Amino acid sequence: MIYTLLKSIARLALKVYFKKVHIQGLENIPQEGPFLIVANHPCSFLDPISIAVLVNHRISFLAKAVMFENKIIASILRKLNMVPIYRAQDDPTQLSKNEETFKGCFEKLSEKGVIMMFPEGTSESERKLRKIKTGAARIALGTAKENDFNLNVKIVPVGLNYTKSSRFRSELFIQFGTPLESKNYMEDYKKNEIDTVKKLTENIEEGIKSLIVNIEQEEFNLLVERIESLYKPMLLKNDTSSKHNPFTGIQISKGIYEAINHFQKTDSALFQQMKTKIDDYFLNLQLLNLSDKAIEKGNQLGNLWHYFFKSMFLLIVGFPVWLFGYINSFIPYKIPRIIALKITNSEAFYGALLMSIGTFSFIIFYAITTYLSWYFVHSIAFSICYALALPLSGFFTIFYARIARRFYYNWQFISRFFSKQNLVLQLLSDRNSIINELEIIKEKYNQTIH
Repeated sequence: MIYTLLKSIARLALKVYFKKVHIQGLENIPQEGPFLIVANHPCSFLDPISIAVLVNHRISFLAKAVMFENKIIASILRKLNMVPIYRAQDDPTQLSKNEETFKGCFEKLSEKGVIMMFPEGTSESERKLRKIKTGAARIALGTAKENDFNLNVKIVPVGLNYTKSSRFRSELFIQFGTPLESKNYMEDYKKNEIDTVKKLTENIEEGIKSLIVNIEQEEFNLLVERIESLYKPMLLKNDTSSKHNPFTGIQISKGIYEAINHFQKTDSALFQQMKTKIDDYFLNLQLLNLSDKAIEKGNQLGNLWHYFFKSMFLLIVGFPVWLFGYINSFIPYKIPRIIALKITNSEAFYGALLMSIGTFSFIIFYAITTYLSWYFVHSIAFSICYALALPLSGFFTIFYARIARRFYYNWQFISRFFSKQNLVLQLLSDRNSIINELEIIKEKYNQTIH
């Protein structure tokens, strides 16, 4: 009952929190158990929530044992089908308790159940898959062994890619990969359990990696982000498939990293030359207090004044609606941010807390203000209209903020253009030059890999 109710609330919360949730590969989810869902873990409990609402089966979740230390919380977690897993980094003396956990997993899967786990063991907000643990492989193959190898446990790899998990109205990309089947490893497992567990673990790791942007070299993170800002919009525009497949952007980001990695190894001079140009460009942006987005808009100089005045008109006309929405949404919008920042400074946990607390703060606050409107006005019709206006005006404030941001980028460029015209023109030239060189490098890279 609690599980079903919270799943419905979570589905609604995700629709509100994310601007868009893109889903691919739902057909890879088995019609029935037993199967394991294994995924990367960039955003704390937002990850299991995002996956669970898409799976029709009732799922059991493996969660770190430290969450179960409080008896009341532990009771709630167990009602939500969460099972404690003991980690060496938390308390190595407790590892023996995992035997009971594994037995419970064997029983659950033997009954054609479904288990979700995150084999990295920790949650970090980074575009990288950390070394995964052997637990998933041991559970799948161990269950098969417990059933005299007559049970085929499937393992579904899942990739989660967030544009910015800590930002309200960002986007989430979820991909379900082709399941791995324990039956394909059973003969090897009978001969050598340790090596087979290792082999299956490696295959699980590769399965997840194929579904995410996996930047293994940390020093390349910033360079990838900068090239994405400069060049990805053009690549998306030129790729006709991107209009129908939102996951094209994920493939482009993966390609950018692979190209960087390739040239860093095979042509370090070209790599360093390009990196220096990009770093210098962004340093000059910083010195002028400009964003790359402002320069990108400045490249559309012919339409700049049109966008500027159109945005100004929309901001003026929409101001009363925005003000109504802002006043009624300010408190439930701010409270989750204050609480989340008090609880954690980790981006991996911040987004999850923001969505969870925000869901209840908006529901409670909107309910209170609707009741107060009825209490003071004593009109059911007015209260109903007021209640409907609250979420509608709230969404309008998001649209309004987007227009205001575009106006800011235009104003930022125009003001710098008139005060420091030569420097801005140089930045425009530098940006176009970098993109042209990236085009040449892309062609060179395509010829190399093909």
